[in-house]
Parts: sequence; C-alpha cells; structure tokens
Amino acid sequence: MQKTVIEPNGKSFQYWKDLWRYRELALNFAKRDITVRYKQTFIGFGWSIINPILNMLIMTFIFGNLAGFSENSAAPYQLIVYAGLIPWTLFSRSFTLASGTFVTNAELMKKVYFPRLISPLGSSLTSLIDTAISFGVMLIMMLIYHYTPSFRLLLAPVMLIPMMFLGMFLGLFVSVFTIKYRDLIQIIPLLVQIGQYATPVAYSMNDIKTKVSPTAALAFLVNPATGFVSAFKWCVIKTEVFDWHSFLISFAWLIVFIPIATKLFRKAERTFVDLV
Repeated sequence: MQKTVIEPNGKSFQYWKDLWRYRELALNFAKRDITVRYKQTFIGFGWSIINPILNMLIMTFIFGNLAGFSENSAAPYQLIVYAGLIPWTLFSRSFTLASGTFVTNAELMKKVYFPRLISPLGSSLTSLIDTAISFGVMLIMMLIYHYTPSFRLLLAPVMLIPMMFLGMFLGLFVSVFTIKYRDLIQIIPLLVQIGQYATPVAYSMNDIKTKVSPTAALAFLVNPATGFVSAFKWCVIKTEVFDWHSFLISFAWLIVFIPIATKLFRKAERTFVDLV
C-alpha cells in the first residue's frame, strides 16, 4: 500500500517527494491550458505564429525605422527582433500564468490535494510548447534571409531554461499578493507590455550605450530579463557580443527569486483558501 502524508508545515521532504510523484499532473495542466486556449478557434496553433510575427513587425517599425536601430545592422533586423522576442515571450507568459495560479486554479485547489507548485510548472510547460513553435519559425526566417548562424545556435535552447524559471519564480512571488489584491492581475499585462520595451529585445546593450547614454545602459542592467535575452540573441546572431555583466546580474536575480518565491508560495498555499 502507498501512504500519502499531508503536512501543514512542510518541514520534511514529503512535499518535494509528492512534487515528483505528481509530475504527470503537470503535463495534464499543460494539456488543459493548450486545449482551453485554442478551443473553438479557427486558426488554432497558428496564433502561436501570428502573434509573435505581428509583434516583430511593430517593434521593427518602432525601433528599426523610427529610432534607427536597424542602421548598420550586420544581420537582418527582423531576425534580430524575432530572436529577442522568443525568450521575452517565454518569460512573460511564464510570469503571467504563474502570478495568477492561485486565482485561476482556486476551485481545483480547494477540492483536491496536490503540490501547488505543479500548477505553475504545468503552465510553464505550455509556454515551452509555444516557444518551440516560435523557434521553428525563426529557423525558417534564417532560410528566407539566407542567414547562416554560428555553432552557438546549438546553445540557444539551453539559454531558454533560466528564462522560463525566472518568469515562473517571479510569478510565484507576485502570486502571493494577487490572492489578496486582485487589482494586480489587471496590472500585470500592462507591466509586461512596458517591460518588453525596457528589455533589449529589438536592440542591444551596445546600442543603448552608443545611441542613448552609458547611464541609461546601467539602468537596463537592473532588469532581471536583460541578461538572458541578450544571451539568447548572442546564440542566434553571430555578430552579437556576449554581455557577461548583464548575464551574471540576471542569474543573480534568478538565484535570489528561487528561495524567496518558493518560501512565500509555500506559506501562502496553506492559507489561500481563507482569502480566495
């Protein structure tokens, strides 16, 4: 017989054992999110292609044509923008879905026991599926533009992993407050939209230093997503320079958020029923 131990204080490793035992539930959450998102849609998975392409065209017009960042570009500027959108979209979706995990799954959490971390983990897996589709579109764009990447392209999928976890754990941190302050759920999409333009998606840190000011570049370094987005673009665009400063700062943010967000999330999941 299999014995299940449910502990309110979580002082043992039972919670983490359950997290591994319920790993298939994360896949079911991912399947549910995909089904709900594309149910009764005419295009279906095509939206995973259309949305980032439209976003790329808008950012290309703003930063490439109006701001002039496309001048003297060593690679097709549309490809540079799309390469920046892939990790940012993964981060933003993981962050948005994780931040509302207590609210969107409240009814299920109140009825059935399972490690609550399974819910944001499953949502992050959904984001990975969309990211894989976008990655395939980027490869097709390389063929269209006759762009030959370097061997660093093989490292690109690895660079997406810390980006996903950064979004998920930052979302877990915010989810603790969305239980009580529901206005945050409405504000988060706006913050994500602003963050996209405050992250070197359509430009590089070197562009900020040369075309704006070195002081502005220092401000961009505070952004937790800057280092990982720049690192992914370095993998795709062979003329990009790896920015160790921004990468280490982003990695430091990740190391800080993992224990803090996990502790707050574990504390909140024991009392969220009283607030939802």
